[in-house]
Amino acid sequence: MLIQQLNRTDAERVQIVVKNVDGGVSLTTGMGVCFAQVAASADGAGAVRHTKALQAQFCGVAAQDIAINAFGLVTAWGFAASVLLSQSVGSWTITSGDILKPADSTNIGAFTSVLTPQAMSTLLYKYVVAAGTIADTISNPRPYISGIVRAL
Repeated sequence: MLIQQLNRTDAERVQIVVKNVDGGVSLTTGMGVCFAQVAASADGAGAVRHTKALQAQFCGVAAQDIAINAFGLVTAWGFAASVLLSQSVGSWTITSGDILKPADSTNIGAFTSVLTPQAMSTLLYKYVVAAGTIADTISNPRPYISGIVRAL
């Protein structure tokens, strides 16, 4: 675990080291990451892409690309420069302060939509807050946005 020292120029951030055990795919920068829950990989280091079904194991947002069976950093608390947003059909706008939730099963690892504060308990109080504003259009699919990760 990497805990940034207190300073006056950067926001505090906690990063953890995980091992990508997600079958045949890489964990790319900005993807939501969950601890693996299968018996052979449930060691506190094995990680897979974030899904609605694994929300209880959400541990953060990948801070770098993590190849299959390799180790890499995940931001568990604090600012993440890149958070992957799900591709959508149509248009929507995410504004600063919106609470992001995991995308559907076709965009595993991505975040989508916004969640009302009243529904945060469905995410077990582990979520990402949008730290910018972006509009998704057909010419700008699957964009990235910065965010504040709250997974501890």
